[in-house]
Amino acid sequence: MSVTDDIKARIDILDLMQSYNVQVRKAGRSYKANCPFHNERTPSFVVYPDSGTWRCFGACGEGGDIFNFVMKQENLDFVGAMTLLAKRAGVELRPRTDEQKNREAALDRMRGLLEETARYFHSQLNDSRMAGEARAYVKKRGLTPETVDRFLIGYAPNDWRAALTHLGALGYTEAEILAAGVATRNDKGDVYDRFRNRLVIPIRDGRGGMSGFGARALAKDDIPKYLNSPQTPLFDKGHTLFAFDVARRAIRETETAVIVEGYMDALQAHQAGFANVVAGMGTALTEPQLKQLGRYAKRLILALDPDAAGVSATMRGLNVIRKALGDYRPVHDPKVVMRLSHELDIDVRILTMPDGLDPDDLIRETPERWPQLIESAPSVVDYVIDTGTASVTSSTSLGERERIGHELLPMLFENVPQRLYVMQRLAHKLRINEQDLMQFVQRRANDPIQPTELKDQRNIDKYIAPAKPKMAAARPSDAPKPTVIAPVIAIESYCLAILIRRPDLWPVINRQFALLAAQLNSAIGISNGQATREYASLLGEFSAKDFTRADYQAILGVLKAATEQDELESLEFMRQTLPPELNDEMDGLLVSPLESIQREGTWEARETESILKERALVLVDRRLDEELIERALQLRWRRLKHEADELYFLQSEPAQSDNRALQEQISRAGRARRAIEAALRDLKMVQRQT
Repeated sequence: MSVTDDIKARIDILDLMQSYNVQVRKAGRSYKANCPFHNERTPSFVVYPDSGTWRCFGACGEGGDIFNFVMKQENLDFVGAMTLLAKRAGVELRPRTDEQKNREAALDRMRGLLEETARYFHSQLNDSRMAGEARAYVKKRGLTPETVDRFLIGYAPNDWRAALTHLGALGYTEAEILAAGVATRNDKGDVYDRFRNRLVIPIRDGRGGMSGFGARALAKDDIPKYLNSPQTPLFDKGHTLFAFDVARRAIRETETAVIVEGYMDALQAHQAGFANVVAGMGTALTEPQLKQLGRYAKRLILALDPDAAGVSATMRGLNVIRKALGDYRPVHDPKVVMRLSHELDIDVRILTMPDGLDPDDLIRETPERWPQLIESAPSVVDYVIDTGTASVTSSTSLGERERIGHELLPMLFENVPQRLYVMQRLAHKLRINEQDLMQFVQRRANDPIQPTELKDQRNIDKYIAPAKPKMAAARPSDAPKPTVIAPVIAIESYCLAILIRRPDLWPVINRQFALLAAQLNSAIGISNGQATREYASLLGEFSAKDFTRADYQAILGVLKAATEQDELESLEFMRQTLPPELNDEMDGLLVSPLESIQREGTWEARETESILKERALVLVDRRLDEELIERALQLRWRRLKHEADELYFLQSEPAQSDNRALQEQISRAGRARRAIEAALRDLKMVQRQT
């Protein structure tokens, strides 16, 4: 996590606004206020807690994140705002030491080694004669070529030194290959490939960087069946979720994360279009994995295999949740949903797979059942009670039933607020009198409980309710807890990395935008000067407004200043001008070769709209200026789409429903997006022809 992301993660944008006397009030999922940057009577200042952003739809038209807000409030540059907010967040700003820089450079080199290994294994799966069994297995599991390419699935040859030889020829040392976990050393000191005759599935971190591998044995007698990379500086299976990098957006949009047990379950789900699915590295859910998901999801579905191991893993996972997240908060609905809270607010549910199927089988055979199962997944309370009492029959002894009750009560009563419901349901399942069960609670509380006191929830809570947390700082009573989102958009990284290397390409982008504006004005026969200026603005110069990250905006601003001076080389000017934290951010954009920068964005025209589908694809061999223009157009399309959505939101206000100027703004933004889509289609056609 970068310094700017860390600061954003620690500061609630609503609390920040209130500290500057911005009186926000709830409006749907957003908040509204009078703009603090100009005088107005009707609130046009909108705050979006989920994304940590704000925008004024009034006279000033400003917008951004917490950094942009403080920059305007305090009349500071980005560095000044970062310093102020870092102090507020308790984040220490200091230059990187030589040791830290060397470590980061070593980690970047290890990522490059792993990326090259993944590509080597992928080429082996596609082209090697030895990979016939692996290709047959892929076909048997129903994975399409598109899925294989998207996740870079590969084959490790049945050879002791194939990967070692390949990586050595690229200049990597034996020590580096060992450190990355691609090779291993035996007791005699011999070094050899860790993965041999296995289907290899690359594992990436949440930002899409390579971190390790999961490898499935192809021979029946190979042990273990699944072999992961060892613990390395980049790979920690307790902190890693497979497919999280490609699932994060869908998790954020649906506010739901589904955890499955195996790689194949997750691959099959994504292939079928269920993009909010991730897999753990083992069968037990860990606290770090849960906290990763909690930053994006409000609902967590555990969808593990229905066998004994899967049930056991689910119960262990629930214990992790219980210990990691503290007390539950009630949600008063018929299903009595358990709420987890401790910086997070997650509705935990358990998906029980039917008919002995695992998620992989079910999605392949009857994909339409998957969303139905997700929606009908029972609450964690019901799952714990039903699973814990599954062995109880009419012949189960009273002693055995009491033992089961005593095992379940600590888990349920420690954090569950619906204690009366729990007591009644558990007593019914165990066929034990409620008062008898409460004797166990009495012994835990070491306080006498009279049967006459057990008439309502309050009397139970009197003895076992946890201490109430301290009151938070004043804020709207119905304000949700902030969901911290720190998106890393690969397309922004690509554009900024290229422009830092080649600032001479900036005018190439601007010429393309100017051409589009001129064509649009000509095509619709504009005679209105204001409309002409509007299109010149919508399709104006490529700028910081096309980026969502404040740190990227700041770097681009310094880059622009670097191109307007002649005393120093552009890069040297930036190094001298940027603060240490942003120098580190810039170095991160520069250290990786262009081939490792991920691109995203495939466009599809539809009857009513064009949408951007995100995919992690490898940079192909095309002219750099065409690549950059394409990415810049995609960024502008995103910006215009976001602004149009906000205008639609404003138009929904009763006072604005007949605002013709607002309607015309929306129409012009739509025409500009369609012009960009046409330009992108033309680029694609040229690329196919060349």
